[in-house]
Formats: sequence, C-alpha cells, structure tokens
Amino acid sequence: MKRTWLLPYLLLVLHALLFGAWIVDDAGISFSYARSLASGYGLVSQPGLPPVEGFSNFLWTVGLAPMFLVRLFHPVYTPKLISLALLAGSFFLLDRSLMSLTGSRAVCRITLLLLVVCTPFVAWTVSGLENPLYIFLLCLLLWLIVRERERGVDLPWTSGAVAAAIAMTRPDGLVFAALYPLLTLTLRRKGAFGRWLRYGAALVLLLGGFLLFRWTYFGQLFPNTYFAKGGPSPEAYVDLLTLQPPMMGKVFDLFESVAERGNVLLLAGLVIGTAGLIGAKRFRWGHGVLLAFAYLGAAPYLLLPHDWMPEFRFATPFFPFLYSYGVALAASLGERLPEDRRRLPALAGGLAAVGLSLALFAPRTVLFAAAPTVPFDEVIWKFGLRYNHFADILGLRQASILLPDVGGTLWTSRLRVYDLAGLTDPVIARTLDKEPEAFYEYVFEHAKPTFIHTHHYWTLKAGLDYDPRFLRDYVPLFEFVEPAVVQRAGGDRLRSGDFVRRDAVEGKDAAVARVRAELVEYYKESRPELEKRGSKAMEAME
Repeated sequence: MKRTWLLPYLLLVLHALLFGAWIVDDAGISFSYARSLASGYGLVSQPGLPPVEGFSNFLWTVGLAPMFLVRLFHPVYTPKLISLALLAGSFFLLDRSLMSLTGSRAVCRITLLLLVVCTPFVAWTVSGLENPLYIFLLCLLLWLIVRERERGVDLPWTSGAVAAAIAMTRPDGLVFAALYPLLTLTLRRKGAFGRWLRYGAALVLLLGGFLLFRWTYFGQLFPNTYFAKGGPSPEAYVDLLTLQPPMMGKVFDLFESVAERGNVLLLAGLVIGTAGLIGAKRFRWGHGVLLAFAYLGAAPYLLLPHDWMPEFRFATPFFPFLYSYGVALAASLGERLPEDRRRLPALAGGLAAVGLSLALFAPRTVLFAAAPTVPFDEVIWKFGLRYNHFADILGLRQASILLPDVGGTLWTSRLRVYDLAGLTDPVIARTLDKEPEAFYEYVFEHAKPTFIHTHHYWTLKAGLDYDPRFLRDYVPLFEFVEPAVVQRAGGDRLRSGDFVRRDAVEGKDAAVARVRAELVEYYKESRPELEKRGSKAMEAME
C-alpha cells in the first residue's frame, strides 16, 4: 500500500515548525485543569477551588492528565507532539477514505497538499488546543462511514462512540452526530433500522453518561464557557439550515479564508459544478458524504458567536472536507474529457490550485508566526511570574488577582486567580454583560482581589471606573488611558493598567515605589506596541 499521505504530512510538519514554540494562552487553562486532575484535586483551575468547567474541550483536557501522572508533560513539546501524532492519523484516515471514494491517488495528494499550505488549519492544530483531536475524530468517523459502505461491514457501535467523542471534544461537535444516520440511509442491506438503533444507543449511553457526570460534578448541563462566551441561538440553527442572509455573510467570510477575493468565484464554482453533476446524474454517494462533512464542518464557525482570534479558529473542521469535496468534484467533472486527455489538465489544475493557495497563505503564515495570538509564554511572564514577584516585594502571602489572561497565569501563579473573561469564574460569566451591578458587587465586596489588571477591550468591558469603590479601594501601580477605549466609551476616561488594594499596601510605601518603578520600565518600552495591538484586538473583539 502506497503511503500517499506521508510526503504531505512531512511538509505539514515543516509548516508547523514555522510557528515555533507558540502555544495560545487559552490552552494553558486546559493544562492547569489537567494538572489539577492528575494531582488529585479534581477538575479545578487551582487547588482548593470548587469545580467549574472553565474549558470547552473536555476530552482534550482529560486526555492530557495521564501525561502529568507519568511526568511527561511539557507545556510546549507535549501538546505539539500529541497534535502531530493526531495529524498523522488524520492524514492517513483521510487518504484512505478519499482513495476508497474516488480511486484516485491524485485526488488524495492534491487534497492533502492544499491542507498542508492552509495557514488557519496548520496554525490552530498546533496551538495547544483541542483542534487536532477534533480533526482526527472527524476523519475517523468519515473512514468508518466509508468503510461500512464500501466493505459491507456494520460499525454502528464504533461510529456512535466516535460521534459521542466528537461532542465531548467540543460541545458544538454534537452537530456531527447526524452524519452516520444521514449517510447510511442508502445502504441497501437489511437491518438498517437496527444499525441506527445501535448507533443511537452508543451515542446516548456515552454522551448521556457524560452529561450526567457534568450535571452531578459541575452542577449544570453546559460548560461555564457557554455562559462566558455565549453559544448558538435557536435562530442560528434555522439560519444555518435555510441559509438566511445573515448566515450567508459568514459563509462568504469563511470562503474568503481560503480564496480571499476569489471567495465568490470559489463558492459559485462549487455550486455550479455540483448542479452540473446532479443534472448529468453523476453525483454519487461519495460526493454526498464529502459535501455533508464539509457543510457540517462549517457549522461550528457559522453557529458560534464571532471569535476575535484571527485565522478562523472555529472553522478548523471545515478545511479538510472543503478541499476533499472540491478536488473530488473537479476530478469528477474532468471525467467528461476523453481518458487519454485527462492527465495533463488534471496535473495543471492540481498544481495551479496548490500554487495559488501557497501564494495566498505564505504571507499569512509569516504574519501569524511573527505576531501569534496571545502567546502562552508571554502571559506566564507578564502576569504569572511578574505578579508572584510583586507579591513577594509587597510581602503578601495570601494575595489574589483579577485579570483577563488566565492561561499562563493559572499555570505559574501562586495567587488566587479571578478570571475577568469569566471562563473559570461562574459569577463573572453570568454578570459581566448582563448584570453590571452584580458584577461590581462581586468584585468589590466578595472577591476583593489584591491586584487588578485590565487592558484594551477588557478595560472597556469591565468599566471598573464606573463604580466608586474602584477609586476608593484601589491605588494605581501604573495606569494609563487608551484613546481607543476612550473613543468607544463615549469619552469616558476609563483607566487601564495595574492596581492594588489600598489595605494591602498600607505602610509599604517603599515596596510600592519599587513595584511602580519596575512597571514604569516595562511600559516605557512596551506601551506604544501594546496600545497598537490593543486597538486592533478591540476592533476584532467588537
């Protein structure tokens, strides 16, 4: 058996190396929970805190815990090596599935090469988040469905277990549960109803057991991240099924991610090509499988609220199946040419597609690698280690901090961490947007964090200056007013920076002066760049 997938995979590894040691800060949340679990504290962000599901990738987080038990976890090498192993499995399974569906090694090679140069796919699958596990399980589900069709074997129990695992990897993965019953409708064998029942039984038993665990352990049916970030509305599902105008705007954005200004042409070409195959009665089951996976692969991005992080993090499942369907469709349309005249157009078309994609994605990879999204190691240094240091200077043994960047902070901080983004804090998740008075009451009367740090979007969102207790209870260590924040606050001079409780530093003037001097040195060099990045981040978040 030829390893068609091996060379593209090696090229993917080289592409991944361009992102170096970058791990996105959000991944640090999963690392911290996995460490707590392996250490016997349970699924908590910090030892001694109550369980809060501050992550939206249960299977990924739990799957990392054994690496702590055997002392093989490193926050950069371990997730990247696991990711590359999962991507190897994904490439193998996708190659085998495409080979079964099309019988063409050229289709397999071109599809995988298109995936290799795709910046959003490669970047987010080596980010430390759950994306590579998500992709592997989807490719495994595709392979099982194709194998059941092509080999005549029944795999409903396994398919149901994989569908449940997808939903436990990400909550929005539940949409893929429809694929097995939908795509096995046309199996012309007896016992179809029994297969669906077995598939449903495996799905319900595993996913139902997981939801029961979530309810009994965390006290709710949704992860806390749902309340912090929001989730799909019922209207979004209707819009997705009927492709209403608001949803079509996101569809065009999604196609822009792979074709930029050629997005309309690409979408039109896929629609016209599909209609042509259907009209010629040459649209086969294999086309339907890949199209269904591509459609539902786009669903998480289309259904979820806008994600401010660049390069389409939630669209990762879309890219493998878009390329698979597009290349298979082009190959099927090319079958209308005489057999002795197909090779040259196919080769030219494949090289053109890969070459254009490389020209499109190469500058995006360079830009992303040069300024990646919220690096984990940067947060470790800026907020985890630095505030440990500040607490030592000020002689604080039981300190706490409220801030929005918590991955690296949780990983290294000795302080009690309050999450201003609300991911690991259920009170902030429910009050920050909807009940500002309750949010202020929680911050200033219950949490009473020793330190507070805000910047950019989070200064605007928290609006701490609107409550008089902020000025009453906190003194600035270093404060500044950002023009972008003032503009969006209607002229209100909301303060960004670093603050400490007055009662924690009474009589410690010399220590406070030392902390302030260190912050002055830091901000002197970094503030212009921080404000520039902050303005762009605020635009993206809004």
